[in-house]
Order: sequence, then structure tokens, then C-alpha cells
Amino acid sequence: MKSIVKNPELAASGAERMKWFRERMPIVTAYNERFKREQTFKGKVIATTMHIEPKSAYWVEGMLAGGAEHIYFVGYLGTTKDDTAAYLASLPRMTVLGKSDDTYEEHLANLDAVINNGKKIDLFLDNGAAFILAHKRCNPGWLPDGANEETRSGRLYVEQEHYEAPYPIAVIDDSALKRLLENYTGVGQSVVDGFMRATSLLVGGKNVLVFGYGYCGSGVAAKFKGLGANTMVYDNNPLYQLKAKVDGHIVGDKEELISRADVIVTVTGSFGVITTDHIPLFKNKVILANAGCLGFEIDLKGLEEKADSKSNMRAGVEKYTYGDKDIYVLAGTHALNLAAADGNPIEIMDLGLALQAGCAERIVKAPETLVNGLQNVPDDISLEVCRMSLEAQK
Repeated sequence: MKSIVKNPELAASGAERMKWFRERMPIVTAYNERFKREQTFKGKVIATTMHIEPKSAYWVEGMLAGGAEHIYFVGYLGTTKDDTAAYLASLPRMTVLGKSDDTYEEHLANLDAVINNGKKIDLFLDNGAAFILAHKRCNPGWLPDGANEETRSGRLYVEQEHYEAPYPIAVIDDSALKRLLENYTGVGQSVVDGFMRATSLLVGGKNVLVFGYGYCGSGVAAKFKGLGANTMVYDNNPLYQLKAKVDGHIVGDKEELISRADVIVTVTGSFGVITTDHIPLFKNKVILANAGCLGFEIDLKGLEEKADSKSNMRAGVEKYTYGDKDIYVLAGTHALNLAAADGNPIEIMDLGLALQAGCAERIVKAPETLVNGLQNVPDDISLEVCRMSLEAQK
């Protein structure tokens, strides 16, 4: 299967960009060196849907060096860095299917193409349960040895499908390490970074409404508040509303909060959080952004269909006009931290990708220690990654 990338000629610049990231990810480096030494993935075929960017590319390099027979890398919507995709596609034993402007239909077609390629996949290293559910949908007649699922959204999608997978799925997001460090600290910082890069606006003094107060949403709200925003939170769970309130954010009725917001950020993992029903409530010039797994948290198609006009304001900023009211949508509702910036900080992704590496290694070397279906990251892997991080920071 041939790679599909936007511009193969970007491979050299993609390779050049890798240098900084390789030097700043000591935990992934340690795993990569171990995989190369032990040939952990010798003969294994791997499929992944992580975001195609330099940090994940370095992680993939380790599995290639560790003997992987072939790796299929399908990009995620709106977050692919085209130079990184071109670089990875230039490597032997790699197939990359990802462009920065892929549509959802192209994304699904890429997933199905890998599943129906006639080759058994040994490992799914998944994001949003994309490969897990594509395998269920296509029913190719083989089973993977196991899978990792990166996100809470992916866990929810599997549960909503009532899918009892006949193979182990380690849910990286169930690790306290990922929730506390990557989701709260990393996503919080990177989403605000994406907002500032996309808009070049001051954060202080703006009314920022965050939908969803899980680990990611609470981190996003905290970072906006730290820069002087008047932060508001809506969550349909009263427990999380109460937590947001005692954390110092304004909570209340959804419609009232929407009508007060200068900026709205969705971080829920659910579809249809913001719809055309909310257009009458929006302030003029409100800014909409998504920081969840998929952009469908905001009904962009519906907003476009209802708009009198649409115009591009700058890279990653679209204006929609409804009579005398304008709204702005950032990064096409794709994950703001990656679509408008460089994603989570390098040190944070060093932790998260190390959890992915450790769980992949466990599936290959000790599958008998795992059970079928969704499960937490084994405690010893989380503790090992913590110790490695502390050691690297001495």
C-alpha cells in the first residue's frame, strides 16, 4: 500500500524538524533504545492513528528500529503536520495515510483501507478508537493481539458501541499519570497556546466559557484563568459543576453562560455540544473553538448552512455572518492545540508516548498478564515512566 501525503517533497524539512524533539524526549529515547536492542517488535505489523507530528514520529522511529515488519500510520483530522507525514512516508516499512486537510470521509476510507489490506495487524495503537471500531466494522477475519487506546473519547466510543473486544485494550487515558500530567497540565497549556497563535488576541479580561470539566477541560479553564480570563464552565454533571465552582470558575445555566461568552471552547468528547440552536444566544463576534478529540463537538456543517456568508479572516480563522451578527470559528473545529499550534509540550508527550510504548511492549512480551477488553494501564508501567521522568529531570 502506497502512502498518501500532501507533499512528498517536504520530507527533508520534516526530517530536519525532528532534531529538536529527539533531544528533548529522554523517556521515549530510553524505550527506543531498548526496543532496538531487544528487537521487541520483530515481525510485528502495527497500525496507529495518533496525530502525525514530530513527537509521535520519534515514537514510531523506535518501533521501526525495534524490528516492526510494517507500520501503518493514519492521520487524525486537521492535525497532521505535512512535513512530518512526508518524512515518515520516506522511511522503509512505513505507510502514511494523512494530510492536513483530510476530510472525515477520507479518514474513514484510510482506516478501512488498512484493515482490508489483506494483512493481519498485530497491534492497534489507537486514538479515538478509530482502528478498533474500523476493525469491528470491516470484520476482516483476523484479530489483533491487542491494542492501546489513547483517549477517554475512544473508551466512550467503544462503550457506546457495546463492543466487548476479544483482545486486550489498554486505555492510556485511564492512567492517573496521563490524566494529571498530560490532560490537565499539557492540554491546558497547549490549548491556550493554540488560541493565542490562531487569534493573536489578549486573553485577560475575556469571558471564556469551557464546556466539559474533566481533566482536559479543567486544565483548559485553569490556564485561561491564569492569564486573566473570566472563566465560566458548563458540565452536565452536577459534581463537575460543583468542582468548577469551588475552583473559582463561574457556573450556571448553559444558555445564560453562552450569551455572556466572548470565547467558547468545547472539551467534552461528545458530539453536538454547540449547534445552530445557539446562534441567537451568541454575542456578536464570539469565538468558537474545539479542544476535544473530534471537531463534531461543534456542528460546523449546520453553522455553515445557516450562515448568510462565510469569509476567511486569517489562517485558521473563519467568519460566519448571520444578519448583523458575526461569529468566528478557529481551526475548522479541529483540535485547537494541534491544528493551530504544536500540540502538548514535548516533556508531556514524552510521558504519554512512553505509556503507549510500555503498553505495546507488554502486549507483545507478556499478553498473559492482560485480559480481553478495556483495561487500565498496568501500574508497574505507569510507575516506571514516573521514575524515568524524575531521573531525567535531575
